[in-house]
Order: sequence, then structure tokens, then C-alpha cells
Amino acid sequence: MKPYKLTFEEVIKTSVVFYVDEFLEKRFDDFVRKKAQFILKTKEFGKRISVDELTEFLRTKPDALTRVLNILHLSQEKFLRIVSLLRKIEGTFDIEWNFNKVNKRIKEDEDFAKKIANLFVNGKNDPILVKYLPLYYRERLSLTTLEEFKTEDELILKLKDQYAGKYHKWKGDAVEELIRKRLETLGVQYAKGKTEIIDVTVDWAIPNLQNPQIVIMSSYQETTSSYQSGKAREMLRCYELIQHRNMQRGENRIFINFVDGGGWLARQADLRRLLDACHYFLNINTLSMLDDIIKYHFPYLVKTT
Repeated sequence: MKPYKLTFEEVIKTSVVFYVDEFLEKRFDDFVRKKAQFILKTKEFGKRISVDELTEFLRTKPDALTRVLNILHLSQEKFLRIVSLLRKIEGTFDIEWNFNKVNKRIKEDEDFAKKIANLFVNGKNDPILVKYLPLYYRERLSLTTLEEFKTEDELILKLKDQYAGKYHKWKGDAVEELIRKRLETLGVQYAKGKTEIIDVTVDWAIPNLQNPQIVIMSSYQETTSSYQSGKAREMLRCYELIQHRNMQRGENRIFINFVDGGGWLARQADLRRLLDACHYFLNINTLSMLDDIIKYHFPYLVKTT
């Protein structure tokens, strides 16, 4: 059957917003529940976060200070007043530091970071602060854990947010597996990586990187992110290079964009550009069209049984 290129209307109609994979969902749910059980067990046996552990967390994690303040239900303004109080007690206060300066100082000065960590963990009963800081403020300064939750279900949801990157990575791998299985069913060889034909790292080179007749670039996104801009540029460049080579050398290499997910539906201008910049456009629901593309253009690549 002669293949054809999808129209933009067909792309919108056939695209999926969320790819549903029950095996993946169970795998991720089991992963998070194991993490939750460890946290609950730690909490049950009364293991508290130490000042040293919190110091390391504050210095190495990008949004650590904001996260700790949220757990303590302590506003940035109240926190800055307390930092000013500590500096007055030490005799180093001149003007109040803003939040960015305090955060920067934590990252750069381990001793200062340890003072802040000690404030968060032991501030409630600190003998000096008892004299200078009202209980209204001190009662918040008794951090025991970095996990804030009321029920196990709430903890699981928080952990799923925390490990969202892993979930989306696994989801992308599952979508890639759909392409892999399609090619293997056809008996078509493939490779991934840098090819000499074009100076772009390709997702799928058929049948090999040395002389790819078909190049597929794939991207599945459920959410929008800065990654999409870079990926779109890479896909566009790949098509331009293949088109230029085809014209210069009289070759007939095929370039396919495989793009799907709600993150791309939300960026229709980019989606339309990706549709224009390819010989064929595929998504999850139209992946079977890949069979016709390969058999029509390069039937010798299909392994006959």
C-alpha cells in the first residue's frame, strides 16, 4: 500500500494526550510505595533528620531552603527576621539580607549553612533563642523530617511528584518500545547514535548508522518543557540535512518525525513545523503506517520468512 503523509487535522485527531500503559503505571506505583514504606518505617522508629544531614540538603539541592520553609509553614519574611536576629546576637548585623543572599550564603558557607540547619532542627528549645524569640516563632523550628504528609496516600502523591522525572522517562521509554517492537516484527535492522550521513545524533537509523535509508526522530511529551525547543530544533535540522543531501547527491533517504503527547498538542505552532519538516509524520495511533513506508520505499530491508 502506498503511504501518505498525515494532514495537520489528522495529526490532531489521532494524537494522544496521555499514553496509558498499565504495566508502567504499576511499575511506578510499586516503586513509589517502596519508598513510602521506607519513610514510614523510619518515622515509626523515630529517626530524626540530623543537623549534618540537613546542612548537606540545604547546600546541594537547588530549592532546598524554600522546601524546608514550606514544611515548617514559615514564611520567607519571618525567616529573614530570624536571620537578622541571629546576626544581631552575633554582632554582625548591618542591613537585612534578602532571601537570595541568604540562600547564596548557605550554598557557599558551610558554617553558616550549619547554623541555619541547627536553627531549623533545634531552634524551638535553643536556650539563647528562648530569650530573644517568642514561642510563636520558635514552635515552628523543630524539623524532624523532610517529608510532609498527614496520611500514607498523601505521602505517595508527594513522592510521585518528587519522582515525576523518572515517571516521564519511563513513559518515554515505553513509547520508544512501541517503535522498537514494530521494527523487530518486520525484521528490520536499526541503530541509534551519531551517523556520518548527517551531523545529528538520530533516534532510529534504518538499517544502520553507516548508511541509513530511513531516519526517525521521536519525541513523546505529556507536559511542556524547555526540552521541546531543543528537540524540535534537532528534528528540524535533521530533516534539512537529509533534504540537502538528497538534492545534492540524488539520493532518496526518508526522514520521519514521530511526535505525540499532550505536551506537543499544547504547542501547535511547533507541532505544525514538525509536520512540515519531514517526509512522513507518525504518532502512537498511526505507527502501523511505518510498515507501508518501509515496504514501499525499501522493501529489501524487510526480512522475509
